[in-house]
Amino acid sequence: MLFITTLDVIPGKARDFLDFLKSFKVPDDVKIHQFLELFGKPDFAIIYEAPDENTAVDFVLQFCPYATPKTSLCNPIKIGE
Repeated sequence: MLFITTLDVIPGKARDFLDFLKSFKVPDDVKIHQFLELFGKPDFAIIYEAPDENTAVDFVLQFCPYATPKTSLCNPIKIGE
């Protein structure tokens, strides 16, 4: 399953968030396609695969001490076929 999560860093938590990312470990059952820093709000976006919604939730909960997440399930669309 493909997901996108946007993260708005909590005011005053930017340094803590960047420190967290230095030691962050991606779970074996999650594959990150893109981890993007954005210019403006939201601050970050993560496009990733997880086997199910529960795994995606567990993955996203790691960011909650530092950022407010919003997650959507993605449905890829084939264009021009």
